[in-house]
Amino acid sequence: MALAELYTQYNRVWIPDNEEVWQSAEITKNYKAGDSFLHVQLEDGTELSYPVDPAALPPLRNPDILVGENDLTALSYLHEPAVLHNLKIRFVESKLIYTYSGIILVAINPYKQLPIYGDAIIHAYSGQNMGDMDPHIFAVAEEAYKQMARNNKNQSIIVSGESGAGKTVSARYTMRYFATVSKSSSNADVEDKVLASNPITEAVGNAKTTRNDNSSRFGKYTEISFDQSYQIIGANMRTYLLEKSRVVFQSENERNYHIFYQLCASAMQPEYEHLKLGSAEEFNYTRMGGSTVIEGVDDRANMVETQKTFSLLGLKKDFQMDVFKMLAAILHLGNVEIAAVGDERSSISMEDKHLSIFCELLDLNCDKMARWLCHRKIVTTSETVVKPMTRAQAVNARDALAKKIYSHLFDFIVERINQALQFPGKQHTFIGVLDIYGFETFDVNSFEQFCINYANEKLQQQFNLHVFKLEQEEYMKEDIPWTLIDFYDNQPVIDLIEAKMGILELLDEECLLPHGKDENWLQKLYNNFVNKNALFEKPRMSNTSFIIQHFADKVEYKCEGFLEKNRDTVHEVLIEILKESKFHLCADFFQDSPVSISPFSSAINIKSARPVLKSPNKQLRTTVGSKFRNSLSLLMVTLNATTPHYVRCIKPNDEKLPFEFDSKRVAQQLRACGVLETIRISAQSYPSRWTYIEFFSRYSILMAQQELSINDKKQICKIVLQRLIQDPNQYQFGRTKIFFRAGQVAYLEKLRSDRLRQACTLLQRRVRGWLQRRRFLALRRAALTVQQYYRGQRTVRQAITARNLKETWAAIVIQKYCRGYLVRRLCQLIHVAAVTIQAYTRGFLARKKYRKMREEQKAVVLQKYARAWLARRRFQNIRRFVLNIQLSYRVQQLQKRIEEQSRENHGLLERLTNLASAHMNDVDTIQKLESELEKLTAQKKTFEEKGKKYKEDSEQVNYNCHLCVLEILKYFLTEKMDELTQQLFNDVQKEENQRMILEKNFQNQKQDYEKEIELLKGEIKILKEEKTQLQQQIQQEIITQDGLKMEVGQLTKQAQKIPELQKEIELLQTQKLDVEKQAHSQKRELREKMSEVTKQLLESYDFEDVRSRLSTEDLEHLNEDGELWFAYEGLKKATRVLESHFQSQKEIYEKEIEGLNFKVEHLSQDINHLQKLFREENDINDGIRLEVSRLTSENLVIPDLKQQVAELENQKLDLENRLQEQTTKLKGNGPTVDLEEKLDMKDRIIKKLEDQIKTLTKTIEKSLVPTVPKEYIGMMEYKKEDEERIIQNLILDLKPRGVVVNMIPGLPAHILFMCVRYADYLNDADMLKSFMNVTIDGIKQVVKEHSEDFEMLSFWLSNTYYFLNCLKQYSGEEEFMKHNTPRQNKNCLKHFDLSEYRQILSDLAIQIYHQFIIVMENNIQHMIVPGMLEYESLQGISGLKPTGFRKRSSSIDDTDTYTMTSILQQLSYFYSTMCQNGLDSELLKQAVKQLFFLIGAVTLNSLFLRKDMCSCRKGMQIRCNISYMEEWLKDKNLQSSNAKETLEPLSQAAWLLQVKKITDDDAKEICEHCTSLSTVQVMSHLFSSGTIGLSFHKSHILQHSTPSLAMLNNREDVPQLMLDTKHLFQVTFPFTPSPHALELIQVPSSFKLGFLTRV
Repeated sequence: MALAELYTQYNRVWIPDNEEVWQSAEITKNYKAGDSFLHVQLEDGTELSYPVDPAALPPLRNPDILVGENDLTALSYLHEPAVLHNLKIRFVESKLIYTYSGIILVAINPYKQLPIYGDAIIHAYSGQNMGDMDPHIFAVAEEAYKQMARNNKNQSIIVSGESGAGKTVSARYTMRYFATVSKSSSNADVEDKVLASNPITEAVGNAKTTRNDNSSRFGKYTEISFDQSYQIIGANMRTYLLEKSRVVFQSENERNYHIFYQLCASAMQPEYEHLKLGSAEEFNYTRMGGSTVIEGVDDRANMVETQKTFSLLGLKKDFQMDVFKMLAAILHLGNVEIAAVGDERSSISMEDKHLSIFCELLDLNCDKMARWLCHRKIVTTSETVVKPMTRAQAVNARDALAKKIYSHLFDFIVERINQALQFPGKQHTFIGVLDIYGFETFDVNSFEQFCINYANEKLQQQFNLHVFKLEQEEYMKEDIPWTLIDFYDNQPVIDLIEAKMGILELLDEECLLPHGKDENWLQKLYNNFVNKNALFEKPRMSNTSFIIQHFADKVEYKCEGFLEKNRDTVHEVLIEILKESKFHLCADFFQDSPVSISPFSSAINIKSARPVLKSPNKQLRTTVGSKFRNSLSLLMVTLNATTPHYVRCIKPNDEKLPFEFDSKRVAQQLRACGVLETIRISAQSYPSRWTYIEFFSRYSILMAQQELSINDKKQICKIVLQRLIQDPNQYQFGRTKIFFRAGQVAYLEKLRSDRLRQACTLLQRRVRGWLQRRRFLALRRAALTVQQYYRGQRTVRQAITARNLKETWAAIVIQKYCRGYLVRRLCQLIHVAAVTIQAYTRGFLARKKYRKMREEQKAVVLQKYARAWLARRRFQNIRRFVLNIQLSYRVQQLQKRIEEQSRENHGLLERLTNLASAHMNDVDTIQKLESELEKLTAQKKTFEEKGKKYKEDSEQVNYNCHLCVLEILKYFLTEKMDELTQQLFNDVQKEENQRMILEKNFQNQKQDYEKEIELLKGEIKILKEEKTQLQQQIQQEIITQDGLKMEVGQLTKQAQKIPELQKEIELLQTQKLDVEKQAHSQKRELREKMSEVTKQLLESYDFEDVRSRLSTEDLEHLNEDGELWFAYEGLKKATRVLESHFQSQKEIYEKEIEGLNFKVEHLSQDINHLQKLFREENDINDGIRLEVSRLTSENLVIPDLKQQVAELENQKLDLENRLQEQTTKLKGNGPTVDLEEKLDMKDRIIKKLEDQIKTLTKTIEKSLVPTVPKEYIGMMEYKKEDEERIIQNLILDLKPRGVVVNMIPGLPAHILFMCVRYADYLNDADMLKSFMNVTIDGIKQVVKEHSEDFEMLSFWLSNTYYFLNCLKQYSGEEEFMKHNTPRQNKNCLKHFDLSEYRQILSDLAIQIYHQFIIVMENNIQHMIVPGMLEYESLQGISGLKPTGFRKRSSSIDDTDTYTMTSILQQLSYFYSTMCQNGLDSELLKQAVKQLFFLIGAVTLNSLFLRKDMCSCRKGMQIRCNISYMEEWLKDKNLQSSNAKETLEPLSQAAWLLQVKKITDDDAKEICEHCTSLSTVQVMSHLFSSGTIGLSFHKSHILQHSTPSLAMLNNREDVPQLMLDTKHLFQVTFPFTPSPHALELIQVPSSFKLGFLTRV
């Protein structure tokens, strides 16, 4: 459509205005093509006929939906007034200082501290896409950081703007963001060092100007280096064009560099006394501007801060004092008085104290300095001339020296900062932050402004190329044809400045001339460029200036001082004096070729395209202009090698008033910084871009019903657009988006608003008509009623008389009775007729129902009997057939099992017989040994007879010898008893070896006894001599004898066990008799039953008859519904049951035989050991020999016991054989009896046989192997060397999913505590301490290895909690024993207090809990904003708006769309996992509360930072999502967790989006309701919701004095906008005693802890 068609009534346009630049006006009359006037109405109500040019109509205003957009490129009409108005709305009314303009971030200085830069804001923007959040400097920093990490490419952030626009602060916040999000754990102080460089550079490079109190007077490019983990490892700084003239001159209301005033403010401190400074008013260089103090700035405190940052960077006190000496020397140099001596000379007094202090500080020759400050040396080819200087020349020389010293000092400080920020490793990538001056134009522009504008021309060129590159990539991505757009190319201006024979080259050439002047250079410019270059002009009224047409504006430059500033020279004699200084820092500054400290200074070498003439003067080799050009070229090389990001800082007003918007100043800066150029470029292409879904949702109201019936929404959009916009060049269809030219979205919005206006008009017409009709009908009814009553009253008054009244009353009475009679008569007739009809009808229905019931009853009876007969017949057939199959199969299986069992029993019986024969052989061997013992006894008697002659003399000696022998015997007895205890547990195979060892030992002992007898004979002779001594030892020997008697008594008690064994044998014999009786009775019963079975089998039975009786239908019924398959399955199950039964019987018999064998072996070992003891004690105690012989005779009954066992086995075999014979008979006789009776009989026989076998088995078990149940005391026995295996299997290798199923909660914790109880039971402190330490270390290790595994952390949080509770519950402390059972109280720890370990475990549990919460937060955090804010779960309330460049070119494509359901599913997963792992309910509630707080905080923070979400629709959506979460809490029974309260701030914020904000009452309601939100948050929400500035203001809230408002204003809340998402509620671990008894806990085999033993 034509552009003129948009200028219709009610549309709004922008017209120029002298004060506000642009003014809004509404069109009051449709504009027609060719009209010369446009009829409009201004906002103040003034009607105006505005003259227009039909070829250049006034710019149209954007629709209201686009007002306040956070991206200027999203505006439908892209022009200067739209941009200016959008920035003003956001800045003044919404208090938003950041706005996107394509790839540029426009930052307006608020001149006020805002709470939008805290760590919470940083974390909120971290990881977010650039278009997802409101514009912010942190969003640009995050985008740069993200692109660096994703693409491994260096990035640059270019911050530019006027002085006072906030460049330095923006760059500082950018660096702070990088330092926060990329903190390195290994080198934590490097980020602090990077940030510490800012205060130092601001102190030495910033100053107060008329526009800014902290204006940067130099350009700075800071490279922040990152390693491969994208953590900061160092930084490097480059500086550009320091304003050195400020050192010696300041304009009115301006200051020198901050460092001078900080030094003067600290002059009275002791460490600065040697500098001999005073206040700033005492020095010429600091008082020239007349303003030495900045309001609200403490220079002394800033000095302390500067020193701290110096120290943080590793610059020590000595270095700092050297720097301060140089600065003090500059101040004193400025106070040196130069007196004029005539017109051609000047001098300095030798008594000038400031000169003396200057020379003293720098260690210079005072006389030389005084002389050469007033003289200059001219060197020619033939001679050297010393020429005096005038006072003005001497002052200039002094100031030049001061500037030179400060320049070197500034560069030196920057180099030392770079040195402190060096890093040893390799730089992987870097992000550069460029803080550089923007385009400047003043009333008087000199060399500094020329260089600044030259730099901005280069940056603007790089910016234009980058913008087109991004646009081209976007078009290619969407398959849109790329067309070249005409834009302003500033290459001619750059060539004018830096090309061959350009302005800079001519300036350098003039500087090389000895007598070069500014006027000569200017004349060269006139000659070369006037009328030859369109970008260069000569002012009409001036011959000392020239004009250059820059990209932003025309700038007029004064040529005065260009050459001097470009030369920047100091007399060579003064330089030589400074070189001779003994102050090393001063001397190093002025060396011929100083060594660069920074490793980055020589990274790139820039070579000139043409050779440069070298001057003999060293100071004129390079000029300031050439240096700046080279450094700028190096900067552009760096920027071109990186991905740039742009921040344009805007100064809203010159008075530094907060949130005041000067449209003229802002428009000027927008033109200068390239924002409007970007807008103009975007307007020439397709600036407005909508996705197909967004377009469909927004403009579905313009679609016809036929179009909406198409399923493909993309196709619908194409059809609708082709119908609405006739010119196809006004839009393009991309793959995912629709591209519109400027104004087309506004046209669509106009069509949409027209359609809505028509709909509203129609609705209003119908509603108003309905209301009017309803009102008219109500009035009509009222009028008729009034008329009726009035007419009736008038008639009554006219016709009423006494006679008329009587006649009327009589007529009424007659009518009443007459009508009553007629009505009663009619009623009676109707009643009689109705009753008659009802009677006949009810009778007919009853008879019909009766007949039907009789018919149905008979049919039911017949069906019942028929179906019963069929069911019985079918059941009997199936039952007979299935039982026949079952019986045949069972008989076969039983026969096989009985045969196998009989073979196994025969083998066991043979084995038992062999053992019995072996035992008899052992008895024979024992008898032989006894005979040999008797022989030895006889020999001993012969020896005793020989020794009788010595008996009289050595009775006492023999007694003592006897005592010695008893001692020896005691030793042997003790040793042999130990061997007896050990040998009781040896197997049968070792018995033969032991028997051989015993025979050898017997021979050895025999020889030993013979030797001992011979020794005794020799000792008798010796004892005769010692008789007297032995008498003194008699008493001691008596005591020894008593001890021996006690030992003999113990041995006798051991021997008393033999009668118990005999009693056990007798008990076995009686049980054997009982078993025999039961066996005989069972034999009789079996014979009777088998005879009955035989008789039944003899009867005939014809299978063919059965088959013939089974019809085809019956055979089909046999397998109906798979019954035959079920029968077969039942048969298999029965077979398996029988197999398992016989297998269990076999195992029981084997255990019984092994038990009997073990008893036989045990008794045999007892006999052998007792016989040995008998032989050894035979010479000492005859009573012991008698006991041994008695035991031997008693144990001879063991063969009888074996015989009894064999008889029992034979009986069992006999029974099994009989059963086998009976089954074979049953098989051999064939089917001769009735099938059903036969099957029943077989089932009964089999059941009886199985019962008899079970009873026999139980009898044998009770008689032969009595079982004694074990009683456990709740401990786990382990060895100390098994600790590592316990930790490995129970902690490190344990998988939670294999434990939580069908096991008690905290099972590993209970097992660990049972091991602790065992160590406590042993009273082994080292063992207990070692186990507790390895347990705690194991838990720490598994938590560290699985620090991101939610299930593992949940599992070990639960087990650590249970372990801690077990230590408390069984500690023995009364407060923890209240809920214990008596049994649990007995299991308390007895010997050790583990309270210290309880504290360690408590700390460990808190640590696990915090990591557990972090893992949950990391898993759910990325779902919160998409699910809670972005996803539209309520259909029909979407309020989509067109997206800007940032949103449409997001750096990351989101493939996963999270919904509210995703959040609830994740919460349910957390909940179910915690429940499965047995986490305590209180801990679970605390975890859920923490999660809900995170969800609420993240959602609320994102809501604060996203103005596009602040709408009534979104408030409704948020409250709906909150209700879903509350329902989830209710469903999980977690209402008592207080999680709902953590969502209260979010709920109130959502309510705030929906509530009215018009009147004072609304403000009062907001104050009363929003108790969980701080005042800052409430006001921010009101600003973001778009109502501020319309009819609601902060004063509406603050003017109330109600108690609720007073509470809101007076509460001590933190003036912080964002909630701290990292906040953790204090966790408490409530004591919950374990209900599980330790003695009942069993260790599953899956734990692989078989080496542990339950005690």
